[in-house]
Amino acid sequence: MLSLGSLAFLNPWILAGIAALPILWWLLRAIPPSPRRQAFAAVRLLLGLEDREREAETTPLWLLLLRMAAIAAALIGFAQPVVNPASRVLENREGPLLLVMDQGWASAPDWEARRATAISALDEAKEAGRSVMFWRLGEVALGGQLPPVADADAIRPGLLGLEPASWAPDRARLVTALENGDLTLPGETIWLHDGLDHGSAGALLTALERAGPLRLIGPSETARAVVPPRLEDGRLAVGVLRTGDQPISVGVAAIAETETGAERRIAVAQAGFEAGETAADAFFDLPPELLREVTRVILTDGASAGGAALANGAIRRIPVGIVDPGRDASVVSLTSASHYLRKAVTPFADVREGTLSEMLERKPAALILADYGAIAEGDRVALTSWIEDDGGLLIRFAGPRLAASISDRLGTGAVVAERDALLPVRLRRGGRVLGGSLAWSTPRRFGPFDPEGVFRRLEANAEVEVRTQVLAEPSPELSQRVWASLDDGTPLVTATALGGGHVVLFHVTADAEWSSLPLSGLFVEMLGRLLALAPGHAPAVPEEGALADTLWRAELEIGARGIPQAPRGASDALAGERLAELRAGPGIAPGLYARADYGERRAGEPTELVVNMMLAGDTLTPMPEAPASATVETVGGTEPVHYAAAFLTLALLCALADVIGTLFVTGRLSRNTQARNMAAGMIAALILVPHSGLAQGTASTDRAAVEATAETTLGYIQTGDARTDRISARALFGLGFTLTQRTAVEPGPPVGVNPETDELGFFAVLYWPLTGDTVPSAKALSQLADYIDGGGLLLIDTQSGASGFGTASASQMRQIARALNLPPLAPVDQDHVLSRAFYLLDRFPGRWRGGRVWAEAAPERSQAEVEGDIPQFDRVDDNVSPVIVGSADWASAWAMDPQGSFMLPVGRPGDRQREMALRFGVNLVLYALTGNYKSDQVHAPEVLRRLGQ
Repeated sequence: MLSLGSLAFLNPWILAGIAALPILWWLLRAIPPSPRRQAFAAVRLLLGLEDREREAETTPLWLLLLRMAAIAAALIGFAQPVVNPASRVLENREGPLLLVMDQGWASAPDWEARRATAISALDEAKEAGRSVMFWRLGEVALGGQLPPVADADAIRPGLLGLEPASWAPDRARLVTALENGDLTLPGETIWLHDGLDHGSAGALLTALERAGPLRLIGPSETARAVVPPRLEDGRLAVGVLRTGDQPISVGVAAIAETETGAERRIAVAQAGFEAGETAADAFFDLPPELLREVTRVILTDGASAGGAALANGAIRRIPVGIVDPGRDASVVSLTSASHYLRKAVTPFADVREGTLSEMLERKPAALILADYGAIAEGDRVALTSWIEDDGGLLIRFAGPRLAASISDRLGTGAVVAERDALLPVRLRRGGRVLGGSLAWSTPRRFGPFDPEGVFRRLEANAEVEVRTQVLAEPSPELSQRVWASLDDGTPLVTATALGGGHVVLFHVTADAEWSSLPLSGLFVEMLGRLLALAPGHAPAVPEEGALADTLWRAELEIGARGIPQAPRGASDALAGERLAELRAGPGIAPGLYARADYGERRAGEPTELVVNMMLAGDTLTPMPEAPASATVETVGGTEPVHYAAAFLTLALLCALADVIGTLFVTGRLSRNTQARNMAAGMIAALILVPHSGLAQGTASTDRAAVEATAETTLGYIQTGDARTDRISARALFGLGFTLTQRTAVEPGPPVGVNPETDELGFFAVLYWPLTGDTVPSAKALSQLADYIDGGGLLLIDTQSGASGFGTASASQMRQIARALNLPPLAPVDQDHVLSRAFYLLDRFPGRWRGGRVWAEAAPERSQAEVEGDIPQFDRVDDNVSPVIVGSADWASAWAMDPQGSFMLPVGRPGDRQREMALRFGVNLVLYALTGNYKSDQVHAPEVLRRLGQ
């Protein structure tokens, strides 16, 4: 093999034929010989005759060059040129080969390719008769010994069984050995690095360059990392780190552990990087019951110990203190405010009760004051400091005591100049009650929640009544501090930020005296959303000396590939000083650590520690640029590209062109029909053969159309996002499986369509997961408009769980509605045929519940129809509504893998939310296939009565 950089020839000896091309030039110019001029008198008798056979005097230059190109292409093709050959022989230098291999967490994503590259290097060394020194940058227990100089065969078994470590590579020891001259001088060094600096890459590069020729083999894509999750505005936020500079999107999965110990993926979020950004956040907007189940987060692609992080106490059960001045400790009351609060908060937190001073000493994450009046000055200072400095969450409930303290503070005036810092808004003296001067004629009910606020996706309970409340004083900032209000706009829950924490006020009592809110499930859900704003009880880093003279043992380790595993050194105890920074390092794998000593424990000492590879505020630093003398390659190399076939094809084409050129030069092409036909056939072959795949594409399209019309087929609109499209496909597969099991409808495999290019008329139902703010092109919208005009049903799912149209902006929905020429929409109620096409349904949940479903509004009814109580949808034409709009994320509830297991968690364990989502899907398909047939059957008695029968 002849190697010329990245180009090699497998049969280089054939290239010697190219040296004969000048001889070929001479032969072609010399043969046949030029004719000699000879005078012949009888030639005059031939004047006027036409000679039909012509012979060129000399070969034209262009034809000569064409023939030489054909021969040269054939020679090069038979020499088998290859770009990026699979193997490369080491240079013949004195000294052993030093093979250095990063073994840290950043090597895990492409570890198999790294090991294969290292084995290939061993094979090359064996062929070249070179000994090898193999240095693994990751092992801890080397006993201070240097790696021996050995044959490649002796090193191979250890390399085959080598696995990456769960910490960063330790390069300092190799630098020391090179600087001290402890290593045998290598003839060549190959370093398989992970692309990250780790604080010592520059020193090692300098030392290796001094030692001799250096060959660097790095990753095609540097590993990414995540920092431990945190709570931000009620959402789970995960920081993602990278070293590149191109705009990309990185997926992060939230993992929970089931009661059986198995793991399940709760949700996936995307961290979007702009050009030049090295850190970005992925946000999970999860219900509280799922949020507290998250145990770790992990990258969806390229997972590693650095690409996974355990969730510490910051997002799990938190300590909450309840202070109820009206509680009598000697009496068990089931109607007290503390009882309602304890029952509502217990699913989310560890609850403690006591006085305000006692709770402040415990430093809880959240503190709930039930109708607490005037706060003593000492407690006020401590409480303010706890909120501002520790980020505490203070939740206050109104009541007679708070109302009285406001009256005492106001005195005879209506309003004081300054607002109480421990109240989010200024309050008016007196309350609003039934029968008072500021009286309601009837109890008030909840108004809708802000779709972007803390209580997003919650549905106001129409049965909750408010009879009494304290009133907020109108002010310019009041609208920004209202988190919930009544149906008449009166603030009911107000809040504000105070330093690093929050102060929240319910303008009603925590018991059922002023309202029925504590008697409803909405009370539990609202408190769950609020507690998501509280900080965790686990400190980011223990205080200095807090872990002194303690011993710890790993309960759970995160492996190099980001997967939890049993501790490898379960019997080894670690000194607390080594865990002080809660950061993984050599010999300290990321994971969960518990106290291993049984001595006397000081107050406030932690009994459990979470250690992660990365911490908040960390960054990833790429390796410095390689020295100019070093050879730089990529792990796994680039796939070899063979060009023999291309050159042989070129030689064949040149030969065909030579035939056509010869016919032209000799004049036979113009007067010989057979020659012209042969030339035309050659030209047609050259043109048509490269395009022979077109007919196959047409046949494939036709075949897809036949398959789509041969049976009921459910389709989904491709969004371009791989995860969304994959879930949509699995969702329609799961819905089709359910239909086959329960109904006479047996759908075929689901089909993804591009509305710009594909025919849509084959599908009875099209599922459109509307994500982001992008609007399809005008051509795509035109195709969709034709689809619904032709009788198709388009299910638009914004997947946000909001009561309205979710994350789809108003302008986006307006553009879509205008382009599709949609009719007026109205919420689907129990009279709609969609709620009774197969199952009787009163709600239509998906992964989210509580949102509304919208369909074509019924026409206006006459007065006679209203008085006769005729159902509104009896007047709708037999065609189905052209569009159904919702935000429940039905795809996540329907998605099923090929084994028949549901892919994503939905609702709380044991509830019927997924079953109701599947029933909605069954009703939807039957509604699309049967129209209002079911509505006619349900109302048949009324129809017969109107017909006089």
